[in-house]
This record gives sequence, C-alpha cells and structure tokens, in this order.
Amino acid sequence: MTAKDPAAGTGAARLGPWPLLRNRACLQWYAGAQLTRLPIAMAPLAFTALTAAVTGSYTTGAAMVSAIMIAEVVCAVPVGRLLDRFGIARPLRVLLVFCGAAYLGLLAAALGDLPPVVLIATAVLVGALGGGLLGGLRALLTTVVGESLLARAVAVNAMLVEGVIVGGPLLVALLTQISATTPILIMAVASAAAALFVPGGRAGAGTGRAGPAGALVKPLFGWAFGVFALGHLLSTIEVAALPLADRYGGGTGLASILVATLCAAAIGGGAVYSLRDRRASVVLAVVLLLVLAGGGLTVTLAPSLPVMLVGAAAAGLCTAPFSAVSSVAAESRVPPTRRAEGFALLNTAQGLGFGVGASTLSVLPLSAVGLLGCASALLAALVIATTQAREPDTPGTPETPC
Repeated sequence: MTAKDPAAGTGAARLGPWPLLRNRACLQWYAGAQLTRLPIAMAPLAFTALTAAVTGSYTTGAAMVSAIMIAEVVCAVPVGRLLDRFGIARPLRVLLVFCGAAYLGLLAAALGDLPPVVLIATAVLVGALGGGLLGGLRALLTTVVGESLLARAVAVNAMLVEGVIVGGPLLVALLTQISATTPILIMAVASAAAALFVPGGRAGAGTGRAGPAGALVKPLFGWAFGVFALGHLLSTIEVAALPLADRYGGGTGLASILVATLCAAAIGGGAVYSLRDRRASVVLAVVLLLVLAGGGLTVTLAPSLPVMLVGAAAAGLCTAPFSAVSSVAAESRVPPTRRAEGFALLNTAQGLGFGVGASTLSVLPLSAVGLLGCASALLAALVIATTQAREPDTPGTPETPC
C-alpha cells in the first residue's frame, strides 16, 4: 500500500517548510527525534560531571563515554534489523523506555558507590539499547510526510539536530548548578518521553524476516562514505575548536564563536535547502562535499581569524543540505522492509567518521588533522561520483501511511 502524499496537488513545492509545520504527525516525529537525540548530546559532559562529583575523577566518566559510543556502533545495525523484522514503531517505544530506565540504573550505580566497572557496564547497556533508535525513527519519516516533502523534512531535522548538539552540553552546564545528578535524571525523562512521540498507525509493520546482513553494504557504500566524511570533517572543526582558537590568541570564548558560526551556518543552510523541493542529486552531493572540503581547508590554513570563520561558515552551510541529499538518496537504494537497518548503517558511518576525527587530534599535528578531514571529503566526492552516478535518484515508495 502506498502512502498518501500530503503534499500532492497542494502546491507544497512553493511553500517551503510550511506544510511540515501544519502536519501534526510530522511535528510529533520531530519532537520524538530530538528527545531521542538529547540524551546522546548530553551524555559526554553529564557522565564526566557525575563521576567527578561522585568519585573525584573524570577518568571513569571518559571511559563511560567511550563505552556507550562503542556499544552504539556495534549494536546499531543489529538493532535496526530487529526493528525491521518485528515492526519499527512499537519496538522503538519499548527501547526508549528501557533506555530511560538504564539511565536511572546508571545513576543508582553511581550514587551507590559501586565499582567503576559496573558504571561502564551500565553505559554499555545504554549504548546497546540506543544504537538503532535514530535509524528506526528515520525509517518512519517517509510514512509521515510523504515523498514530496521528504527532502525538506530531513533538512529541517538537520537544522534541529544542530540546535540539540549545541543545546545539550549547555543544558548540562545549567543543570549541574542544581546537582551533578540532575542531568542524568533529565536524560532518563527525555528518553522515556520520546516514546510518547513515536508515530503510530501502521508505520513499520514489520516483515517477520530479514535479508542477508551484508546486502545493504554495496548499494549504500557511497553514501555511507559520504556521511563518514561529513562526520570526519566536522569533528576536525568542532573537537579541535579550542586549539584552532589558540592559534589566534583566543581561548574558550573564541572556540565557542567558531562552533557557533559552524552551527548557525548549518541551520541557515538547512533553512535555505528546505524552501524548495529537490531531488537527491548525485551532482549536488558532489558539489556540497567539494565546498565542505574547501571550507575545512580554509579553517585549517586560514591566515587570520576572519578567514577561519568564513571557512567554518562555508562548511556549515553545506552540512544540512548534504545530510538531506544523502539520506533521501540512500533511502532509494534500500528496500522498504530494511530501512531501519539501512539508516542505522548510515548513522554508524557518520559516528565512526566523527570518532576518527576526534581520535586523530590526540596523535597528529593540528594542521594534519584538518587536512585529513578535507581529504576524506574529497575522496567521498570521488566515490559518490563514480559509484552512484548510474543509480536512480528518486526515493523509494513507502509502503504504508502513518
């Protein structure tokens, strides 16, 4: 059964994102997606603040962050396969509630003065439960908005994601003024509350079976490489913001301006992209990656602070549009019965890219870190141009309406 396209025959292509704002199910999806992402954005600072307050050391908190990230990467695709097999919406709600309970369990373990290994094991459980959540939610989006609004819906979501990424740590900083445990409580509440916003109806009814585990690797390889490069390049700016600012005699204030410039440009790029209906064009994806590489190169080799900020803005402007293009294009290469697994694979690739960029900062000179990020974007542009040019550019047809 094909989803009824809410934009069909309404002139939605000329109305920018406004049809999305009038779609109650879409607003519900946005709320659920951001509530799901909020604990992920809060976790690094929240965990280190909690363990510092309880044990007097940041070491355990850092280990917990690493553990949750590794567990998410390892479990994202298997969880996605399970969601596709048993139906996406209901299992998502269960997983979100379990994630909230796991955060509470982690807090209880910390307050109970249990050994660090228990805290790390609980963090692994949180990561394992949450690894496939975002992929599952993305798999439901087409059934909510229809094909005509999909690219714009993804672009608007990318804008909201930037706000959550910036707002999560700021929220932790504010909540720790109350107590070190308050951020964890809010993370548990946000995760459980997200379950209330998972779209219902017949979305993601489940197939009862799953295809071969490696069958999605070939059709998604180019786009997975693209989002890997996006995460890699962005991490060389965001994670390296402080050492980049130090080159011009700045400190945390200037580093904050650099990150704010990147995020504000990303929000602006998403807003512009969402104004019109666009196909998932391979040419556009390649152009965006080239501009991203140019922006990253400018940040890396900038002779002055204003030039560095211009480079960050150029990279940021392409972030949301490339996320939208890659997401819609990838969907056209994934069977409707395996979307949760496919998007889990893309999320894993982007997370690995971000992790690679962050890890190289500790072992390589700052300029080399930036140049590697740029090279990653250029290579991704080449891979997409050579592997995806002959593939179809229209998204797959969703099976059922929300």
